[in-house]
Amino acid sequence: MELTPEEIRARRLRKLETGSSGGGGGRLAPTTAGSSDGQQQDSVMTDGDAAAVVASSAQAESSATANSVEAKPLESATKSGSGATPSKSNNNTAPSTDGPTKMDEDPPATNEAVPSSPVDSPTKTAEDKLRDEAATREELQQIVFRIMNINSQVRYSEARFTIDPAVLANALEALDAKNYREFCAEIFIEVVKEFYEGKLIHSEDGSTSGTFTDSWNSIPSKKVKPIDIEEVLEKSGGSAAMEIDSDIRLCSSKPSMKAFSSNRVAALDYLINCYCRANDEVYSYTKIKKSKKMYLVEILPDVAAIIRQQTLKYAILLTKNRFQNFAQIENPAKLILEKSPLLQLMYENKVPSDFLASLMAEARKNESDFDAIFTIVLDDLYVDMQNTICNENIVSDPLMRLKELVEIKVENTNPICKLIVKHVVFLPRLTLDKYAAREISKVSFLAPFLSLSVLLDENPKFATHHFLENVCDRTLASSFQTLLGNTRKILHQIFLSLLTNLDSRQEVLKYISEILRTNHKRIQYNADDRFLAKDGFMLNFMSILQLLSVKINMSRIDPLYPHHPDALIDIEDETKLKYSSQEYTDWLEKLRSTKKWETPKFVTHCWFLTLHAHHLGIIPAIQRYNKLLRATKELQRMVDELNASKSQWENTPLARRNKQVRDRCVNQINKLSKAKLGCDIAVIDPNVLGACMQFYSSVCEYMLYQIENRPIEDLFVNKQEPVMLVASENFCSLPEWYIEDIADFILFCMQHSIGVIDFVDNSIITWILTLVCAPHLIKNPYITAKLIEVLFVTSPTIQTASQRLYLQIINHELAQRALVSALMKFYTDIETTGQSTEFYDKFTIRYHISHLFKGLWDSVVHRQAIVKESKSGKQFVKFVNFFLNDTTYLLDECLEYLKRIHETQVLMMEDLAWNELGQEAQQSRQRQLVQDERQCRSYLTLARETVDMFHYLTIDIKEPFLRPELIDRLSSMLNYNLQQLCGPKCNDLRVRNPMKYGWEPRRLLGQLIDIYLHLSCDEFAAALAADERSFEKHLFEDAANRVERLGIRTLVEVDDFRKLIHQASEIYAQNQQNADEFAEAPDDFKDPLMDTLMSDPVILPSGTIMDRSIITRHLLNSSTDPFNRQPLTEDMLIPATELKERIETWIKDYREKKKQ
Repeated sequence: MELTPEEIRARRLRKLETGSSGGGGGRLAPTTAGSSDGQQQDSVMTDGDAAAVVASSAQAESSATANSVEAKPLESATKSGSGATPSKSNNNTAPSTDGPTKMDEDPPATNEAVPSSPVDSPTKTAEDKLRDEAATREELQQIVFRIMNINSQVRYSEARFTIDPAVLANALEALDAKNYREFCAEIFIEVVKEFYEGKLIHSEDGSTSGTFTDSWNSIPSKKVKPIDIEEVLEKSGGSAAMEIDSDIRLCSSKPSMKAFSSNRVAALDYLINCYCRANDEVYSYTKIKKSKKMYLVEILPDVAAIIRQQTLKYAILLTKNRFQNFAQIENPAKLILEKSPLLQLMYENKVPSDFLASLMAEARKNESDFDAIFTIVLDDLYVDMQNTICNENIVSDPLMRLKELVEIKVENTNPICKLIVKHVVFLPRLTLDKYAAREISKVSFLAPFLSLSVLLDENPKFATHHFLENVCDRTLASSFQTLLGNTRKILHQIFLSLLTNLDSRQEVLKYISEILRTNHKRIQYNADDRFLAKDGFMLNFMSILQLLSVKINMSRIDPLYPHHPDALIDIEDETKLKYSSQEYTDWLEKLRSTKKWETPKFVTHCWFLTLHAHHLGIIPAIQRYNKLLRATKELQRMVDELNASKSQWENTPLARRNKQVRDRCVNQINKLSKAKLGCDIAVIDPNVLGACMQFYSSVCEYMLYQIENRPIEDLFVNKQEPVMLVASENFCSLPEWYIEDIADFILFCMQHSIGVIDFVDNSIITWILTLVCAPHLIKNPYITAKLIEVLFVTSPTIQTASQRLYLQIINHELAQRALVSALMKFYTDIETTGQSTEFYDKFTIRYHISHLFKGLWDSVVHRQAIVKESKSGKQFVKFVNFFLNDTTYLLDECLEYLKRIHETQVLMMEDLAWNELGQEAQQSRQRQLVQDERQCRSYLTLARETVDMFHYLTIDIKEPFLRPELIDRLSSMLNYNLQQLCGPKCNDLRVRNPMKYGWEPRRLLGQLIDIYLHLSCDEFAAALAADERSFEKHLFEDAANRVERLGIRTLVEVDDFRKLIHQASEIYAQNQQNADEFAEAPDDFKDPLMDTLMSDPVILPSGTIMDRSIITRHLLNSSTDPFNRQPLTEDMLIPATELKERIETWIKDYREKKKQ
C-alpha cells in the first residue's frame, strides 16, 4: 500500500511526538514491491513518494525536541570502515557476497533473543549469553554506523557526519528492530538534506570540513544551454559557417561545459562510499572462521545487501534530482542545467565499476528511471567531448568514461549501447545534402569522440603547443603516435560493444554506412574540404574498422556482397575494372533476378565497410599529404627565385610588391611546415600504415580468388597461367579503385615509410604479378601501369632498403614464368591508351619497364627468358621497334634542349648583349631557361634508360635488330646521333654544369660505339651505308679518333670500329652507283611511299602494292593501311609474285645492257 504525502507527514510527526519505540516510525524508505519489514507495508518509492518525503522532512525536523531518545554511545570505529573515504577502485572492491540473499527483504524482525554462536561453551551462564548477545548487537550496530559513516554523539566529529539526535533516535529504533530500510531512510534523507542545505560540504579527504572541489582540471564550472544541433554545427563550421581556419583563437583555453552542483555530487559521493564500505565490512568479516562472531558472519551479508540496495535506490532519486526541494537556491529550475553528479564523480574516478553496474541493473527495473539518469550522462559526455577536441592533449576523459559505460553488461546486454543509438543526435536528420558529411562528422553523438586529432586544421592548439619552431622530435612524435593508437583502441572497444550488442548493432552499422555515403567525395582530387569530414576523423574511423576486421576469416565473407540488395555500400557509380556502365547494369539485373540472396552476415558487412573506409580514409589523407609537399616545394622555389633575383628588383618599383609576395610565401611555408608535422604524426604512422598493409593483403586474396572464380579458402595459389585467365563476372564488376588504392598506398609507403614494406606478404606479391602478367583482365591500361610502377620502385637502385622485397618478387615462380613476356607486350600496347596525354604518358611507363629489364638482365633466369623471347616471334620485333622509336625521339629532344640552354648561357655571359635585352626580356629568358633545364633533365633521364637497354640487349641478341623492317631505321638513328656528338656543331651541346641535367656525352658516345660493334656484320654495314642522310666516312673517322684520344674505348675496339666503317664506305660507293642505275626504273616497280625500287612487293587488301620491308615497318607502329586507315595486319599481305619476277628480270636486263 502506497502512503500519501499527508499520511507520511502525519505519521512522521506522531512518531516524533510520542517517541514510539516501534520499528515502523521514521522516514519512508524506497523498497521494492512485495518486501516486508514487520510493521510497515513497503512499496517501490515513486517520484511522488520522494517528493512527499522531501517536503515533509523540513516540517518534521522543526518539531523534534531535545529530549529525544539518545542513542547509546558507540565505541570508537576502526579506520577501515569509516573516516577516510574507502578505496573504490575496480580492483580492490570486495567481491559480492549476496549469494542467494534476497536484496529486497530484511531479515525477520522478532523479539526473540539473538541466538548464541555455535561455538559458545555449553557451560556459559544465562548472564554470559545475554552479555554476548548484547555485544553482538553492539558490534553489528558499530558496523552499520561505520558503513553509514555517522556518529551517535551529539558533539561535532571531524571523522564522521554528526546526525541530528532526534533523527538518530528514530534510526536506532529501526536498527534495533532490524528494519534496515527504515534505518537507511532516516540516515540517507537526513544526510542528503544537509548536503543540499549546505550544512555538509564534503572535502577530498573524506572529512566534513573544507570545500568539495572539481579535480578534473579540464572542466570549468560554466553553464551551457542544452544540446542545440544547429548551434553545435555552426560553432564547428557546419552549414552556417563552413570556413575552416587553423587559427589558435578557434580553441578556447578551457572547454565550456555544464556546471555541477557540489552539494549533489557530495551527496552522491556519500552514497557511493556507503556502498563501498558495506562491501568492505562484509569482506572483512567473512575472513573470520569459527569464532564467537559467527552470527555476524552469517547475517552481515544480508544486512549489507539491503544497505547497498538502498544506496542504489537513493542514488537513483538523487541523480534524477528528486531532492531539489532541499536545495537552498532562489530558482530550483536551474538544477535542470546542472551536469550529472554521477558523471562528475566518474571523472574523478570515484565510481567503482561494481557500483555502476549495480546502479544500471537497479535503474533498469524501471526503464524511465534508467533513461532519465543515463541520458543526462550521455548528453554531458557529448557536450564535454565537443569542448575538449581542441586541446594540446590527445587523451580525453569523456572518451574513457564512455568506454566504461558501454562495457557494462546487465543480464547479457549492454543497456547504455541501446540508449546511445536511441539518442536524439546519434544519427541526426541531415538537412542538406551539401552539408551532410560535415554535419554527421560534427553533430552526431559519436562524432566528437572520433574527432581527436593532431592535425593543424583540426586541432591548432596542439600544433601551437608542441610544434615550436616547426620542429618535432622523433621520440616525441612516436609518443604522440602511441597515444593516438591507444585512443583508437579505446574507440574500437566502444564500437565493439555497440556492435556486439544486438539491440544496437543495426543502428551502428547504419551510422557507419552513412559516414561513408556522405563522404564519398573525399576521394575527389579537388574536393571542397569545408563540406566533408576531416582527415583526423576519417583516420580514427578507419582504424576502428581495421581493428574490427583484423580477425575475420575471409572464407566467411560473401564475395558478391557489393552487389547485394541489402549491401551497406554503393558501387553503382564507380568505374568498373572491365565492364562498361551499361554492361554492369545488365549483368546486375540478371544477377539479382536469378540469385537467391541470403541476409548478409556481420563479418561481411564489416569487412567491406572497412575496405570502403580505407578508400575514404587513408587514400585521401596521403593525397593531401603529397599535395602539401608539392605546395611547400613550389612556394620555396618562388622564394628562392625572388631571393636570387633580388639585386635586379630591389631598386625598382616592383620592390614593394615582390617583398610582400616573398613574405606571404614565407608565412605560408611556415604554416605548411607546421601542418606537415601533424601529418607526419597522423599519416606517416608506422602502426597505421602497417595495419593498412595487412588489411590490403586480405583484399588481394579476395581479388585473386575472384579472378579465377573460386571460393575463398586458405592462402591463394595460382592454378592457371596468367595469359589463360578469364576474369569472372564479379571481378569485372568491381570498382577500379579496389586495385588502384593498393598500388597508390604501396607507392606512398615506399617513398615516405619504407619500413612498412615488411608487411608486404606473398598475397600482395602474387596479386601484383598476376595482374601485371594478365593486363587483359583490366580495361584501363593506367591501372596496369601503376602496378608496374610499384615493381619499379622496389628496385634496389631506386630504393636500397627494398632489396629483400625485390628479391621476393623476381624469384617468385610467376615472375620467372611470365613477367618478361608480359612487360614486353605492355611496352608495345601502351603506345595508344585513348587518352589525350598518351604520347607523353608512354615515356614514363616505358622508362619504368626499361629499368625493370635492366634489373632482370642481371638475373640468369630472367636473362634467359629475354633471349628466349627474342627468338619466339613478332612480339620482340615490335618491342624493339618501339624502344627504337623512343630512343630516336628522346635523344633528339635532349640535344635540342641542350642547344637552347647553351645559347641562353652564352648570351648571359656576354654582358653587352644581355643588357641590351632589357629587364623584362631578361626575366623572360631566365624563366625559359629554368623550364628548358627542367625538360632537358627529364628527357635525359628517360633517354639514358632507353639507351642503356639498347646497349645491354645487343650484347646477346642481334637477329631481331637486323631484320629488314628495323635495320635501316636503327642505322639511321645511330648515324644521326654520332654526327650530333662528333660533328661540326658538337660545341653547341656544351653547357655549364652538365651533371646538373645528367648530361654525360662521353658515356653516350661510348655506348653508341659499343652498339656499332655489337651488331657488326655484313648486313649491318650495308644498312649503315644505305643511310644517305648521315653516313659520311670522314665523320666516322673523326669519331674514332676522338674515342681513341679520350680513352673512351680500348685501341682494339677502336680498330674494330674503323674496320666496320671501311666496309660500310665501300658499300656506300656501290650504292651510289646503283642508285643512278635504278633511277630509270618504271614507276610501277617503285614503292609508292618511299619511291625506291621494290625487292619484295606485296599486295594490300586495298589493292595497293608496296615493298614488304616498308609496309612491315609501318605495321610495327600502326596496324592500319597507310592509304585508307583500314585495319591491316602482316598476315593480310599477299606476295606479288609476278611483279617480283618482272622486277628481277628488269634489273638483270638493265645490268647486262649497262655492261654492253
